[in-house]
Amino acid sequence: MKEYIHKIGYTLFLVVGFLFNSCTELDLVQEDAASSATWYQTKDQFRQSLNEGYREVFWPLDEVYEGMDDDWQRRDVLNAIKAGNISSEYPKSNTDWSNLYKAIARVLVVVGQLENQTVLSAEEAEQYRGEADFLRASYYSYLITHFGDVPFYEDELSIDESFEIERTSKETIKQKLYTYYDNAAASLPLSYNGLEYATKGAAYAMKARLALYMGDYEIAAEASKNVIDLGLYELYPNYAELFEPTTKNSVETIFHIARNTDLNVIRNDNVRDFLPRNHGGYAGRNPTWELLASYECVDGMPVDESPLFDPQNPFKNRDPRLLATIAPFGSLEDGDGLEPKDGSNFMDIEYNPHPESKEVFDFENNVEIKNQDTRSIGAFAAFNGLLFKKGVTKDWKDYRTDPDLIVIRYADVLLMYAEAKIELNEIDQSVLDAMNAVRDRAYANSNFENPAISTTDQTELRYKVRNERRAELAFEGRRYMDLIRWRLAEKALTGFTYGLLNVTADAEVSVAPTGPLMDDLVNEGLWFWGQTPEIGEDGLPDFSNLLNAGYCRTLNVTTFPERQYLFPIPEEDRLLNSNLTQNPGY
Repeated sequence: MKEYIHKIGYTLFLVVGFLFNSCTELDLVQEDAASSATWYQTKDQFRQSLNEGYREVFWPLDEVYEGMDDDWQRRDVLNAIKAGNISSEYPKSNTDWSNLYKAIARVLVVVGQLENQTVLSAEEAEQYRGEADFLRASYYSYLITHFGDVPFYEDELSIDESFEIERTSKETIKQKLYTYYDNAAASLPLSYNGLEYATKGAAYAMKARLALYMGDYEIAAEASKNVIDLGLYELYPNYAELFEPTTKNSVETIFHIARNTDLNVIRNDNVRDFLPRNHGGYAGRNPTWELLASYECVDGMPVDESPLFDPQNPFKNRDPRLLATIAPFGSLEDGDGLEPKDGSNFMDIEYNPHPESKEVFDFENNVEIKNQDTRSIGAFAAFNGLLFKKGVTKDWKDYRTDPDLIVIRYADVLLMYAEAKIELNEIDQSVLDAMNAVRDRAYANSNFENPAISTTDQTELRYKVRNERRAELAFEGRRYMDLIRWRLAEKALTGFTYGLLNVTADAEVSVAPTGPLMDDLVNEGLWFWGQTPEIGEDGLPDFSNLLNAGYCRTLNVTTFPERQYLFPIPEEDRLLNSNLTQNPGY
């Protein structure tokens, strides 16, 4: 009889750890489940085993916690991706690999037990098998889109087999995954009357995402259309509210991982890093200037073409999603009576990075307070003057917040449908309708009307849908893989990150700031940006003109070598299994 790995994933160093009874950061099995032979005796035990698959560690996000893309940075710290020096010991890729193979192993135990079980009805067994297919398809989808060819198996591995298994072509694996998603869609219900498991719509949506990532546009278009045709989902009416902790399982959410502070299931990264310093945070994780520049003006034109853009008021007359994503300051629209030096209310305290604003207004307590969010007070205030606002509310102030982890939502599906049809050059009214529906919602709670997309030119629409994804999905963990699949990572992640010129920091409010920021920008009436950045034909902003004019400084140099389009296979696994080949360049 083979000895099977029931409690851990394929990852070989975990096999060794298991044999020596080592501990990991995860509870590897239920406390009352000594073995699968004695565990799967009731419906509840099957349910609990499948519930393990919905743990957040098995649904890794890119860039949100790492700063891997061109949408955010952590002060002047350079992530290994943008430093161009990830190796086969890169912590994120190794952790993702390890966790996902753990998850796959657990699901395969359930799949095996479903074959001969006698405690579930035929309907229950079909649903559980559908969930299992959805889960393993989603885990493998992440693996093949990030690592390429990976070990693939549909039955539990023995320990001996785990030391010998080879990588399977991602082209072979993806066909299996499409079948898993199809099986899941056929077996899963439309909803669960309030419960939050995988559904038919989730199976179609995740299949569409995988197909889009793999360049299978016909499959992506069809799967996206299947979601649309269900008629179950709609765009949440308020873009900003959608991401707040109090908005749970919205009409737009197709699949998510629920969080709950009462159960100690909270957002598990350092939320304090996102909070303004005036609210006790660090203001350490900042949107990039590239993200700020990427949003269109309200006439539908990029900042370097629109007559509405004002580099001294970069939030003025811009796509409303910008104001919901990055904490704004200065004048926002004509007639508001505000100037570049003014701030705006963010969580009941004025946010204003202007160096002369050494005091800001506390709206809750109706007093002026020292402004910890300007670099003329605090040297570690946002190095580029920007703070994330999307989803950040006063609920975050105790550093324990529980917004849903939205894995996929309806707006993403609409944009995937549009992109797939554009790439197929099957451009019709349904493509424009899908994109404009997303934009209509963005403008719904503003004083502006959506400058609707009307062009049917493939090149123009490709630009539009890519920019639309950046605006709509910022800070949701999608930008990195978009750059990878569009083969834009080498361009977008090679160059510099930019920030404000230096200014003296003095906590005394009465002390006037000095330094290059004052001399070269503020005193010349050029705050915030000295001139308009240029936008390339691929939608990537370029700040070299500001840098050459002395209006900003570089925070660090970034580089993205071609090898990094795939993550490396973890070295510790390869040391234990000589059959595991490495991706090129590592």
